[in-house]
Amino acid sequence: MPFEIAVLVFILSAAGVILVFLLNPLLSLLAVLIKGKKTVKTSSIYPPVSLITVVHNAQNLILDKIKNSLSLDYPSERFEFVIFSDGSTDDTESKIKNLGNGEIRLLSNPVHEGKNSGINSAVQHCNGEIIVFSDAGAMIDKDGIKNLVKYFADPDIGGVCGELVIVKDKTRFSEAQSDYWRFDRTIRILESQAGSISSNTGTLYAIRRELFNPLPPAVTDDLYNCLSVVKQNYRFIFVPDARSFTQARSIGPAHEVGRRRRIVNGSLRSICLMRELLNPFKFGIFSINLLNRNVIRRLLPVCLIMMFTSNLYLSFYSPWYKAMFLLQVAFYLSALFYGTLFQKASAFGGAARIAALAYYFCIGNYGTLLGLMDFITGKQFVKWTSVRINGK
Repeated sequence: MPFEIAVLVFILSAAGVILVFLLNPLLSLLAVLIKGKKTVKTSSIYPPVSLITVVHNAQNLILDKIKNSLSLDYPSERFEFVIFSDGSTDDTESKIKNLGNGEIRLLSNPVHEGKNSGINSAVQHCNGEIIVFSDAGAMIDKDGIKNLVKYFADPDIGGVCGELVIVKDKTRFSEAQSDYWRFDRTIRILESQAGSISSNTGTLYAIRRELFNPLPPAVTDDLYNCLSVVKQNYRFIFVPDARSFTQARSIGPAHEVGRRRRIVNGSLRSICLMRELLNPFKFGIFSINLLNRNVIRRLLPVCLIMMFTSNLYLSFYSPWYKAMFLLQVAFYLSALFYGTLFQKASAFGGAARIAALAYYFCIGNYGTLLGLMDFITGKQFVKWTSVRINGK
């Protein structure tokens, strides 16, 4: 490999890594500084709301979800909780019937067809003007529904994403995921101030019912619904005062790889179906943010591999490149030995936390690479079985 080509590969791949993390917040901040912050009108309104949760074999989660949902501070006569059981073969449905007391609408399909099919069926049977989507493992804050709905007083708002709070536990990924979501939160706040968010969270979000379009198979419901709303010229915003709580979404390397693999595949399929949103002449900064966050970011593993290999070659030619290469090696070694540092976290302190981020970063990018390869080869994830956290 000629020296000049190696330098070019290193610079381009390093720039790609930097852009993935900094382009969205910087562009959104620049848009706010130039055009001003986009405001949202709020009001204490109480339109009819339908809360939808699709479950599959969730017998150990569903009781907590029901108790949480029925305790939310929202007028009961204007609120309905719809649970769709997608081919459950355990005691999920019997537990719902025993605890529901007529306050829950249970819909079911004896065949496991996937979450998107369940959502499509559930929406058809809903009465609410606002449809709220929430996962079975997510506990909604008492005022969560009210704090979502109040933003729909603004006629320009078509969708609202709530904040995900990771409840810290003793799993390896808990701390790292919390740090990631804090960074992600900052990006979403800036994107909302500039217009609309380019990524949604499935644990808690809401859209106007008339804006819902049936979900195709193998797409991620949260991103597809977000893109569908923006395509209809409405804003989709993030609000930190509507919170849902969940344990670490990944409990180990295999789970995180599988989860990231499925999400990357589904999100790329969502964007392919909504590719006109990538036109910046029509959708402005949103198109650039969407491209960077959901397309270029999926190429991050490729950039990392190119940066490492080109840096290895260049390390033989310059002390500066050698220093950069050693930093990369140290980063990946910290991820490799994270298990040891995690077990002795009190002794290593900050080093253990950095290693946790490195570990989570590497595992996530491996899953991203697999998801990218699945997308290219045409593999689809229409249905899956969630891993229960702490035995749930």
